[in-house]
Amino acid sequence: MNFGISSAVLIALLTPSLLSAQDYFPDPIPPSGIALKVSEVAVVPDSSPGQPPRLSVLTEDPAGRLFVNDQRGPLYLVDEPTGTVTEYLDIRDYSELDILATFEAGFQSFAFHPDFLKEGAAGYGRLYTIHSSNDTSTSPDFDPGGSTSLHTLLLEWRAANPGAATFIPAQPLNPYRELMRLKQPFGNHNAGLVAFNSSVPSDDPDYGNLYIAIGDGGSGGDPQENGEDASNPFGAILRIDPLGTNSANGAYGIVAANALAADGDSNTLGEIYVYGLRNPQRFGWDAVTGNCFIADIGQNAVEEINLASNGANFGWDVREGSFTFEGADSASLTGPIAEYDHTNPVVDMPTAINNRAVTVGEVVRGACIPELEGKLLLADFPTGLIFLLDVSDDPFDGGQDGLSTLTLLDAEGAPRSFIDLINTARAARGLSSSTRTDLRFSVNTPGRLYLTNKQDGIVRRILPTANPEISISQALSGELEVIFSGSLEQSSNLMEWETVKPQPLSPWTIAPPQESQFLRVLSK
Repeated sequence: MNFGISSAVLIALLTPSLLSAQDYFPDPIPPSGIALKVSEVAVVPDSSPGQPPRLSVLTEDPAGRLFVNDQRGPLYLVDEPTGTVTEYLDIRDYSELDILATFEAGFQSFAFHPDFLKEGAAGYGRLYTIHSSNDTSTSPDFDPGGSTSLHTLLLEWRAANPGAATFIPAQPLNPYRELMRLKQPFGNHNAGLVAFNSSVPSDDPDYGNLYIAIGDGGSGGDPQENGEDASNPFGAILRIDPLGTNSANGAYGIVAANALAADGDSNTLGEIYVYGLRNPQRFGWDAVTGNCFIADIGQNAVEEINLASNGANFGWDVREGSFTFEGADSASLTGPIAEYDHTNPVVDMPTAINNRAVTVGEVVRGACIPELEGKLLLADFPTGLIFLLDVSDDPFDGGQDGLSTLTLLDAEGAPRSFIDLINTARAARGLSSSTRTDLRFSVNTPGRLYLTNKQDGIVRRILPTANPEISISQALSGELEVIFSGSLEQSSNLMEWETVKPQPLSPWTIAPPQESQFLRVLSK
């Protein structure tokens, strides 16, 4: 069910690239003409005094409750109506997990099984985390060779009471189960997002499959050639059944529909969904078409967005974006649908930082923001530039012609860059200015669009144009309380809406739905 509203590790010095920064796309990305307000939702506690949390993933559980993690270890429950933040789980409390949190390493991501709240289902109470660990004493499931900088651990946790505000393990002596362990040869390009396919109903074969982003192993130029090696999980998006047992270690299941599981080749890894990627930290779906879009961070020339296709090879490190990097190019490689270079993505850069790195959200559907409907959210996360890609009109043929920029407005309606918003918040706390934002979009929050970052600890929301008044909170009884002002509508798919009949009075108290259900207010 789903309920929502419309080490001691040093980063290796990069080896010189065969593809240097060039002005591949001379015309800067134009403004879209769309400007939307952002509002502060909550302030997440500092990791330590004076050190804002490195917010990585914001998502919701199947009841629509918001959660966000600090890359240094904690996972928080966020109550949007009050702005209250409650610690739900902290990986640092489990010393044997020995979390390592550096620039790229740390508590990377988490995801709730879609049956998290469905009592009696196999996925009941189960959530998944992926983090970097200093503990390298256990033999990894996957070893690309070379030295050892850290291990990446994919874990399953099982809550005794999934609706509780804090995590209480169903088995106190065994609070988590290790599904997968990877040896990381370098400190960068390790794990990224873990997420369940949000675009499928419960009777779809892909329901309950977990997608896992894994970088190419790190350093620069993919020295181990992992990206083009389909026999290991590095430089790939994996797709597994976390409740299955037919993997080599018996801890998870191989999805039979994966192209590399069905190819009859013992030299390819059945866990792989797509590969040939450099550092695919984020991906997101379109709830209408089911398309999955992948952001693959470039080395020093091109940032790319890819459209996932089961078994596809996106070409790293033969290619960086659409351009040859090293080795012989091939027509069998899948090119990006959109990309931008590092030279002059826009006319006026909001910060002087030279880093470029792409991130992606999801295609906006049912968010009561007509200007964004059907557009894919993506961004250059160091600079905080936000781009839009119209998935209906763009030919998906690469280049940056289909991209445009989104303007953010502050509480007074004035245009502000994301880095300015962050530094205003930092200055109010007496902290020095930051040159980067590390912006990320929320994941699987249908009808709601949130922005997080690693510099000021603030969760922000992109507001609907009409700014309708509606919020949901969960009572101690487990029932949901909907507070709204205006005409309430409901939908099961974010596309077909109907008026709630009879129209209830606010606050409206209901039991958590058993299937996907969304609410919106059209007018006051």
